[in-house]
Amino acid sequence: MAQQAKVDDKKIEAIAKAIQDLEFGEVQITIQDGVIVQINRLEKQRFPQKK
Repeated sequence: MAQQAKVDDKKIEAIAKAIQDLEFGEVQITIQDGVIVQINRLEKQRFPQKK
């Protein structure tokens, strides 16, 4: 059974900041050996089409 990893507050805050105000996009969290090593945010801007 996998050991439950402890996530420090700094990483939790970074994840919360990455998703804050994100309307369209992705947040990717990279984990190595049970530890968060990277957080990527991809934000997309969508424009309404005029007909």
